[in-house]
Amino acid sequence: MFGLRLSGWIGLAIGLSAIANPVAAQRLSAELRELDTKLPGTLINNPSVIDWEVYGDEVASEPVIDQSIPGGGAALKITTKRADEYIYTAGIKLPLIKSIGRGEQVTIGFYARTIAAQTADGKGVVRIRFQEDFEPFSGFGEKTLNIGTDWQWHEVTAKAEFGLDRKNSIVAIQIGRTRQTLEFGQTIIVKGASSIASAPPPAAQVEAAAPSLPKSLQGLGTLINDPSKENWHFGSDKGTVEPLPDAAIFGIQASRFAMTESGSKPHELFAAIPLMVDIKEGDELVIAIAGRNGSTSEDANEAQISVRVEEAKPPYDGFSDNQIALAKNWRLVRVRTRADRALAAGEAQLALHIGGAKKVVDIGPIYVIKLN
Repeated sequence: MFGLRLSGWIGLAIGLSAIANPVAAQRLSAELRELDTKLPGTLINNPSVIDWEVYGDEVASEPVIDQSIPGGGAALKITTKRADEYIYTAGIKLPLIKSIGRGEQVTIGFYARTIAAQTADGKGVVRIRFQEDFEPFSGFGEKTLNIGTDWQWHEVTAKAEFGLDRKNSIVAIQIGRTRQTLEFGQTIIVKGASSIASAPPPAAQVEAAAPSLPKSLQGLGTLINDPSKENWHFGSDKGTVEPLPDAAIFGIQASRFAMTESGSKPHELFAAIPLMVDIKEGDELVIAIAGRNGSTSEDANEAQISVRVEEAKPPYDGFSDNQIALAKNWRLVRVRTRADRALAAGEAQLALHIGGAKKVVDIGPIYVIKLN
């Protein structure tokens, strides 16, 4: 049906620059405008990317590259490790690039298959919903689908019961009711049409993308680190660091830091995060840390960690020494600071110090943003 190739018709590259400027990343390129002319209705998402926000406490996700995947050889694999009473507790948020007006017909089409599912027939269970991305999450067009083990194109269409603003609305693929592993490939959303498959669009490219910024951080400025942890350095002289397989925050696997000795020095359990963009004196930064207190003790309400921006070599001169308290539940903690010196790209790092008292903390992605 659709030829979504990794090298071919569109040729969009999703990388650091696209993450750092999410507004620009969502504008239609010339190739996507051409695709729009050949689709029924009006294209209202970017089908050439899979950098979707994945949410849920016990969810893991990873991009998959395989030329046998229909629509272009790329997909996002998502695993829910705990079945919840409510299906909306885990899922994918698909951003919009155009608003939906009240009364307009809106349709989503996507490739998907089930790798494994704890259901009677082995099929995965997902629910599609067009909705606002803020409380009380008003929406419409809910439809539950059973996803088979072979790649298949699925479509859901609905009439908008009210308008949805592109900046604050999404199409949600909800998966939280079942323990399952699913793969989602190319996804196309249009308005003004009740079907997509009837019109054959040309080939388009998708690339395995780095996780996108959380919506609360989008538009602030330039992301200057890699939140995926690929280039992070961990040190544990008197503690341990290990991946936390049951928690993926904003699509990135969390890490558990455990300080097993009391009275240690803060730097004896740490993470060093390279900063990849020049920092000038006077630049304002926002440091956003996704974390929680991982202790199982009932009286352990908060855990203290410290962060600082510093040179990546001795004597590690730096600035912005801050203490952060992590609560029992996941949250995105922000620190705002101003650079009191210039630091060249690749010569600076964000240091996360976790030593000191005995503690267990879970850390997801960390975002360092140089404000506009």
